[in-house]
Amino acid sequence: MNKPPSRTAPAAGRAGRATAVLGGVRRTTVLLVLAAVVLSFNMVAGNGTSEDRPASFSEVAQTDARAAAMELARQARELSDFSSEDSPKAGLSRREAKALADEFSGQADVLAEQSVLLTRTGSLRRGSPPPAVSAEGSASGADAHPAAAYVQALAASARSSLDAAMRADGGTARLLASTGAAQQVLALRAAEAAGLDVPEEWEPASVVSASSKCTDATTDSDAAGRGSVSTPPSGVASPGAKESPEAAREDQPDAAGALQSAVDTEYGAAYAYEVAMARTSDADSRAALATVREDHLAAGEQGVELLPELCLPTLTPAPAYSLPASFGDDPAEALADLEASLPAVYADLAGLGTGSLRGWAIDRLAELSTDMYMEDASVPASPGLDAEPEGLPRAAGTP
Repeated sequence: MNKPPSRTAPAAGRAGRATAVLGGVRRTTVLLVLAAVVLSFNMVAGNGTSEDRPASFSEVAQTDARAAAMELARQARELSDFSSEDSPKAGLSRREAKALADEFSGQADVLAEQSVLLTRTGSLRRGSPPPAVSAEGSASGADAHPAAAYVQALAASARSSLDAAMRADGGTARLLASTGAAQQVLALRAAEAAGLDVPEEWEPASVVSASSKCTDATTDSDAAGRGSVSTPPSGVASPGAKESPEAAREDQPDAAGALQSAVDTEYGAAYAYEVAMARTSDADSRAALATVREDHLAAGEQGVELLPELCLPTLTPAPAYSLPASFGDDPAEALADLEASLPAVYADLAGLGTGSLRGWAIDRLAELSTDMYMEDASVPASPGLDAEPEGLPRAAGTP
């Protein structure tokens, strides 16, 4: 006789499948919880969406520089409101008070623009200005001038930015070097306008260069050429074979090109001033041109001394220097245009170089900015850079 099919086995199968489903739900739940935990850690530590994440040195330096610029802009604005009625209390004539007010008003605008340029995209960090920015002037006598504390704070902020530019990533270093150089000029101008002691200008700390990675062939070529630029070129570069670009250090090819460009530019400028000297008969004009020419020659020689750090021979690379077509018609304007192009050369070098090379570039950028803008009608917020936030360089991988 045929027996009816048993229902025991199917019931057991259903129970097993239910257990498996429950187990899958549990595993899925655990995985979702773990994913949420990992995501929360990533939001804090990796993508810059929380103030609690660790900040890099570059971010700290840039956000602190922005905070300083904002505070200094506020102080400069207060000083620009210095009324003529208050001038006798500070021992100033109404004309002097007006000149000070105009200077501080312009500086407030420059510093406000800097605060925009120093905004770090993707960072929620507010930044903290250097202590000197908010310090009250405690000096007495001549140093009790209402602008004394501002000048000290401005000089401190400039030094802080220039120091930080030595350690920051390339894009941030370029920005800090430029804005720091501008602030140093502002501090010098403010001190001069207020009749205060001029603050000390920034100097790079000595840097121990990294060990050379040059090949023996490169080193031999460098040794053969060393000293060949002791007599600066007069239209024609010093003799010697130019090494191919491939011989530059593979880890810093852009820095090598930027340094070579700086050397070419300085010696080219010296040649331009030499030609201008030959075209004037005025003794005073010749003396002034000669002074600037010597400055460019000295800078060129300093750049040549740094060439071996990037495995380049100590030779001036260009066979000759050319002048723009407009030079014959208006040498003065051509020289002014040449000078105006120099800050960008050193801003680039500051972002691409490291160690003593970066220190020299920053120092030269600050020196050029002082020479160009100390007596000018205004000071740019970022010498050598486009004064637009979207036009500023950023190092790869930085916010």
